[in-house]
Amino acid sequence: MQNDAAKPDPAQPRLSFMARLSLAFVVLVAILATIAVRVWQTTERFEEQSRWVTHTLEVENRTESVLANLGAIRADATVYVATGALPRAVEFESLLPRLDRDLLVLEKLVADNPEQSARAHALANAVEARRDVLAKAIAARQAGNTTPVLPATGAVSARRIAEAIIAVEAGALEQRRDDLRALASATRTLTTAAIALSIVFLVVAFWLIRRTHMRQLDQQRTLRDANLQLHDTLAESRRLSESMQRLARFGEMLQSCRDMEEIRHGVQQALGELLPGLGGRLALLNPSQNLLAVGAHWGLHGLIAESVFPPEDCWALRRGQAYPLAGTSAGFVCKHVQWPNPDFPDSTYFCVPLTAQGEVIGVLTIDGMRAIEPLERRLGVAASEQLALSLANIRLQDTLRTQSIRDPLTGLFNRRYLEVSFERELLRATRRTLPLSVLMLDLDHFKRFNDSHGHEAGDALLAQFAEVLKRLTRSEDFACRYGGEEFTIVLHEADEDAARERAEQIRAATAEMSVSHRHMQLEHVTVSIGYAVFPRDGTTVENLLRRADAALYAAKRSGRNRVASALGNPVQAAG
Repeated sequence: MQNDAAKPDPAQPRLSFMARLSLAFVVLVAILATIAVRVWQTTERFEEQSRWVTHTLEVENRTESVLANLGAIRADATVYVATGALPRAVEFESLLPRLDRDLLVLEKLVADNPEQSARAHALANAVEARRDVLAKAIAARQAGNTTPVLPATGAVSARRIAEAIIAVEAGALEQRRDDLRALASATRTLTTAAIALSIVFLVVAFWLIRRTHMRQLDQQRTLRDANLQLHDTLAESRRLSESMQRLARFGEMLQSCRDMEEIRHGVQQALGELLPGLGGRLALLNPSQNLLAVGAHWGLHGLIAESVFPPEDCWALRRGQAYPLAGTSAGFVCKHVQWPNPDFPDSTYFCVPLTAQGEVIGVLTIDGMRAIEPLERRLGVAASEQLALSLANIRLQDTLRTQSIRDPLTGLFNRRYLEVSFERELLRATRRTLPLSVLMLDLDHFKRFNDSHGHEAGDALLAQFAEVLKRLTRSEDFACRYGGEEFTIVLHEADEDAARERAEQIRAATAEMSVSHRHMQLEHVTVSIGYAVFPRDGTTVENLLRRADAALYAAKRSGRNRVASALGNPVQAAG
């Protein structure tokens, strides 16, 4: 009986094992449930922190937008006050509602933060004060001929307040990023613990749940692939962020350029950094709109390209969009590139037309010895948009500058340019003890010519006479239309003999000048010229012009079509 009692029951160990296994399973489930709850809570915190990060970025963006719009209205006001360009005043007025909208949105965004709300209110006051100053300057420019002075203190005050807002938001953003990193670390720890416990349990229960274990391995492989994909996505995001920063710097650099030459030099370096491993060419359309010439090139090229070509050779210019399209090959190849290149079989290219405000400026061609990635293509298109705007702005500035100093009919400098430049050249001649001469020219019997043939013929005569002056003046001299049919030429380092010789050349060329209007040959005209020499005839701009004018009228009194010196023709006193 005792032996029977001491003999173990064969079923007892198996039941005990199953009980322990069940207990372990329950404990494991409890632990995993706890971890799941914790992960769920962490996910909620992730979402909350992400919302705050988005809020912070929105505050920063709105603040930067306020600064950008404030800078834009100041630029418009400055250009308008300096040049009187009406479109800039209109642009100034159009930007004010956008500035008010950004300030209103900014105040709503920081309403839950008393300190930031106070700063936003202060920024709004500073911007409003600055806007009032600019508006008064524009009004003053519109009311009179004086050029108001635009103080910069208001802009500095607004920028300081904006920088304070951004600094506070940046600090909050960094703190939230630290929280996100802490949450990520906690999540990784919990996930690692959950995986470890799952593996232990699977090893213990391997002989019972082998199929389940294999499914778990499949799930792990899926998770590993997802992690790899996530890693690749994060790397691509970092690369995109760096590229966007370089693109932003490129845009800032373009905005700082003042002429085409600066843009050409800047583009070569900036696009080489933005698109490493690729090459590119910037071709600009000439004023006649019939040829494009490569003005800048950079990087490693996989294709041979023409340096000068007509617009119809480029499919991007024909179609008005980037060519070839993304993800496609070039079925029709642009004639200005050699593709494919037998030396580099993997080489590719794409062209982006440079257009701004409906005007074609040129084309940007990107090529390389390898395939061009989609991100690089997007960056090239974005860079071309910024480049087109900057080129259009430079051309507009050149046009405005030319219009402010040139006479539109003759293309010669106007009287305003004469008044500014003559004084400068006279000071230079004084410092260097060099001679300088000024010629006053007047077309003989111009009023009679106008009355006989009409104003259009008179304009044709003035334009033809201007061409004679351009041909017979040196690059260092400058010829101006003084008013009506009167012209003035300032001759650098020209003494009495040189001035008379130049005047005689102009007089003779004018007498031989042939003017046609409406397929009719008009009669020949003559010109009377008076000249004065510095310092013999005067030491100021006013004196020299008066002496040369007196000599001109002496030439007219002597019978016209002749040259007279101021030496024997003193200025008559008024009255």
